[in-house]
Amino acid sequence: MRLVFLITLICFHTHTTGNPLALSKQKIGESPSGFQLIHVGPGKPGSAIVTEQQILNRITGSLEKLRTLEIKGNNKSSNHYTLVLLKKPTYSNFNFSTRFKIIEGDGIRAAGIFFRMQDNLKDYYLLAVKPVTKEAFWTVYKDNLAIRGFRYDEENFSPPKDGWQTISLLCKGNKISWTLNDREDFLAYNTETVPDYRAGLIGFWVRSDSRVLFVNSEVLTLKEHRQKQLSMFLRKISLDHRRILSLQIATRDNKNKMPIVFASLNPKEIGQEAHDIVSKVLEKKQTYYGEKKDVFTITAPLYDRNATTIAVIRMRVKTIPKSTKPQDLIYGKKIIKLIEQQVPDRESLFN
Repeated sequence: MRLVFLITLICFHTHTTGNPLALSKQKIGESPSGFQLIHVGPGKPGSAIVTEQQILNRITGSLEKLRTLEIKGNNKSSNHYTLVLLKKPTYSNFNFSTRFKIIEGDGIRAAGIFFRMQDNLKDYYLLAVKPVTKEAFWTVYKDNLAIRGFRYDEENFSPPKDGWQTISLLCKGNKISWTLNDREDFLAYNTETVPDYRAGLIGFWVRSDSRVLFVNSEVLTLKEHRQKQLSMFLRKISLDHRRILSLQIATRDNKNKMPIVFASLNPKEIGQEAHDIVSKVLEKKQTYYGEKKDVFTITAPLYDRNATTIAVIRMRVKTIPKSTKPQDLIYGKKIIKLIEQQVPDRESLFN
């Protein structure tokens, strides 16, 4: 399989309808509500509690206090697995991300995430890591038995120096892709030879008596995931062009609805109704310019390769001395061109 290195430049959180994996409202020292603990193999189920830890931020390198989900298996047998599943909802096409670190265990030290688990709680897919042997696994389970999968050994697996494994998993149909420790991989399984679990529950998986900390866990629909990606891209533009005060992409799914903010530098704006002028831009396909004090505003169509308007870009920019309207419009056009390269058509906007 072809492997590609991917570097995460910045960390950015979008405003979504809610992340059911968030621990902010869970009680410290107790088992998290909304989750179910099950196990396979000898012994009893392990434990899962919410704790608070000082953990190094992988971007800044500074310590930050984070709530963690601490899971411990209850038996050192290699056939013992403890699973902590999110009771609802079921997910079909989605993005599931987390960081985890195995901190102790006498048995096999391994952990990961499972997804698309079926109603019988025995059939699912698994993406797991065995740090000691520098291995990663994508595995298909049926009746709690591993029946298919791929193994990624030291040659294809990049272990993190601090022990914190970072996973971002994306599922769409029978295509599964992920980034593991800044390294990207993917597969498209054959539905005729592999059990085809298109929707199911998600959760965390721990082997033997491993004790594992999970942090920064998040599950997003593909739409929410795309909003996050584009918002991160807008953030990068603003870091490269410091004059930008605000920047957003607005569109509408249905012509009879008001346009909404799809991506923005301000997470709280995402999903909210766009400025009234956005509707005018969509209807008239014209660029609107405004200036007030030391700031100018440009609201302009975002075109695809066929010159069809697919969205609207709205930006507020700090003016420079003696700047003219034509100069401001040239500056705005440069920013719009950057976004057009990232969003070449309507499909790339939503997927």
